[in-house]
Amino acid sequence: MSENNHTSKYRNPTDYKLTNTIEMLWTTPILHKVCDGYQKSNKELEDQINQVFLSNKGVSKSNVGGWHSEEDLLKWGGGGVKWLQSWIVNSVGSLSSAISGGESYQGKLELNAWANVNTYGNYNNIHTHPACAWSGVYYVKVGELNADYPKSGSIEFLDPRAGSEMVLSPKIPFGREKIIQPKEGEIIIFPSWLKHWVHPYWGLGNRISIAFNVRMR
Repeated sequence: MSENNHTSKYRNPTDYKLTNTIEMLWTTPILHKVCDGYQKSNKELEDQINQVFLSNKGVSKSNVGGWHSEEDLLKWGGGGVKWLQSWIVNSVGSLSSAISGGESYQGKLELNAWANVNTYGNYNNIHTHPACAWSGVYYVKVGELNADYPKSGSIEFLDPRAGSEMVLSPKIPFGREKIIQPKEGEIIIFPSWLKHWVHPYWGLGNRISIAFNVRMR
């Protein structure tokens, strides 16, 4: 076997050649898309979350202010929950296949999920999700956007390469963040080790999302 063939066989499928002499390594996949037919399911999910929100004090995690439910949302039952769980499983399958050269995952997926309700000024600190493969968030209600604060409620992902933020050239894409201003019905899935945080929400009304973790066995 030639050296080139050996390298090709074992090269990470997420890496790619930019030119014949420049190879891009350690790329990080993020899936984000609006789920088809989300309107009906979002109404049901919103009603369920509001009911628990009014009767349960929640827990404190990365949230600063706001409300974080127990991590048992997928056990609440109902058509909306089943619909979302199906979207999570299918999306993780598509994402895993895309970065593994088209191979489908044959193991077992273990999921847990929780609801977040943010009101004016609430946000989430920088954090990761240990002991998982994938994590994500689904947006039930984004609330009212504030033109004076374009990043209000957005989710921001940080460059995971250690020391990349110390590169001083503005034309080299090291240390840059990825900011997504989500839409209602949008699902975002990312590696659990990827540092991220949620900007303060400066809008009116509740901003409702569902976060989740996926373990691959």
